[in-house]
Amino acid sequence: MNNKDQKYLNQVGKNISRIRKAKKLTQEDVCTELEMDKPYLSSIENGRQNPTLLTLKKLADAIGVETSAFLDI
Repeated sequence: MNNKDQKYLNQVGKNISRIRKAKKLTQEDVCTELEMDKPYLSSIENGRQNPTLLTLKKLADAIGVETSAFLDI
């Protein structure tokens, strides 16, 4: 993965984390609803995982936003 791609993943992850926290949701809250492992969500938020579109959709639904909110770079 090149540096530009990694920066994009980092920013998307930061957006997910920021929005989740603004909605006063913990990682545990989101993971429980989605039956997702907490380390997986953490790795997405820290830019270490490249989530699928379906994963982004599920996260957006659980947090209560449009998927596009995560991609606002």
